[in-house]
Amino acid sequence: MKAPAAERPRLAARLPEPGRFWIRYAPREWPGPEGLWTDLSTAGLGRAAGAASTEGAWPSPVEHEPLDDVVYLPPVSPRNSAARGAIAREHLALGTPILVQEQAGRAGPGSAAGAVCVIDPLSALLAGDLAALDRLPEDCPEPAVVWPLVVGLTDDPALWEEGCMRLAGAGAATVQALALDLDPADRRRLVEICGERAFEPLFHRPPPSTETEREFARTASRHGLAPFLRRPLPPPPAPAAAGAGLRAAGPANASNRRIAGDLGLAAELWLRVGRPEGPGQALYAAARQADRTPYDLAALAREENLATLTWLDAAGRRVVEESAAGEEPALLAALLAEYLAPAPSQGGGTQGQEGD
Repeated sequence: MKAPAAERPRLAARLPEPGRFWIRYAPREWPGPEGLWTDLSTAGLGRAAGAASTEGAWPSPVEHEPLDDVVYLPPVSPRNSAARGAIAREHLALGTPILVQEQAGRAGPGSAAGAVCVIDPLSALLAGDLAALDRLPEDCPEPAVVWPLVVGLTDDPALWEEGCMRLAGAGAATVQALALDLDPADRRRLVEICGERAFEPLFHRPPPSTETEREFARTASRHGLAPFLRRPLPPPPAPAAAGAGLRAAGPANASNRRIAGDLGLAAELWLRVGRPEGPGQALYAAARQADRTPYDLAALAREENLATLTWLDAAGRRVVEESAAGEEPALLAALLAEYLAPAPSQGGGTQGQEGD
């Protein structure tokens, strides 16, 4: 009697948020690479190599319902690069947006065409190998970079300046800070690798916060780098998917997803700059509704029928109208400018709050 096949691990689902790179689905198990890496879905350290076996650890679309929101594929060792690339291509063929993470300074191809690539320099930063920031993967056009903020190790503003200068010169488009939420085991791993110099800050100083992320974003902006990754959109399903026996997802409304992304980023920035919480939460609620609605928001905007959507207030409606027209919403641009404005201690105040 044939033994039953091992069950594929389920994908963990979460709400997509701009502060967590819009990840909707992340694998519960993963055959990670050697060394330290950043888990973008948890804002912690990724599992050490060997903590998850390679066999059966890949989130294949064949075993899941068709997905049309961001699936996160963390970094892998070189021996698993081809297998991860095949999984990414299968998902992309079904119309699933893919976020592939690479380690800074890696050699050789590994990313699938059409995937959004995020470079993780954690190991290089901890080793003091800033030259790795000059060598972004050639198969990742205009890559985004995560800057993992670890107290006492990667939170020095002088390090930010040099790192952002190098990344801008290497062709990065976005460098987004991520304050790591480290449990005691993560901190012990860092002390084992970085030495006793890391013990005092890791165990006795407060960790980086969203305000630290904002300070880093100001540095990135001075070097022409965007501080947030824009939401990855569903690619059109490949015609060959059905012929290959893969069940393609229904036509994804990339326009709605882009509009929801603008609403979500506006909500995130609204709250980060300290504006009243109620309107910010209303923007977030509108982003969730825009993700779920069966209506074509761009068509409703063209026909001036957005008033029929009771979950859109006046501020959200203007964001939808401008985003549907292919414009940068004025509220989003104002909030981003306020977020990046110099802090009062830097010789300038934040911009006045623009009414909605």
